[in-house]
Amino acid sequence: MQNNILIIDTSTEYCLISLKMNNIIYNKIQYSPCSHIKYIIKLLNNLLKENNITLSQLNLLGYNLGPGNFTSLRIGIAVIESISYIFNTPKIGVSHLMILAEQSWKITNIRNVISIIKCNKNLLYFSIYKRNYKGLWIGKKSECLLNYNDCLKKIILLQGKFALISNIDSHIKNNIQKNLNKNLQIIFLKKKISSSEDIITIISNFILNKKKIKKYYKINYIKNLFY
Repeated sequence: MQNNILIIDTSTEYCLISLKMNNIIYNKIQYSPCSHIKYIIKLLNNLLKENNITLSQLNLLGYNLGPGNFTSLRIGIAVIESISYIFNTPKIGVSHLMILAEQSWKITNIRNVISIIKCNKNLLYFSIYKRNYKGLWIGKKSECLLNYNDCLKKIILLQGKFALISNIDSHIKNNIQKNLNKNLQIIFLKKKISSSEDIITIISNFILNKKKIKKYYKINYIKNLFY
């Protein structure tokens, strides 16, 4: 049984650390653009000290695999991998796009979710996830890197009811709304800051469904560009 779960997410300009103990979640968050390395150990130590727990007492580690900010993402992953190596603690990495799908589900209860994260001014990280009745998200293979026009083309071909969660600009959202077909309904959501608790939910469902924990998780580079 996974009693004590530590989560780290440094994929954005925020440094997020969460600890789940006895079904209660404790959080630390610090706005730290370009300075995650300055805060992460302090936040971690404070969180453990306040809850009277040591690293050796952790049963499971979870973290955001990306995509995300290049340097900050690796800082959080390095901390998780170090703890895992020293204390032989199992770890589970979760895609940032899947985390967004979980955020969306908690708000809308819509099982079909389009997750989008801005990569740069020309490209978007894109995925379509579906939550099955066991609480697991299916859609990792849909993750790709698209330009804005191809993203729109993929969306307008869909049918059914979807939630779309993202940090895209309003003019892109308006362009999608203008081109919706009559068989497609989309509920638009803005990406939230925090995702640590969503990672806890994902990996808890993972454990509940007795999924095998990998020994190694690759950073979620999404380099493929589909046209």
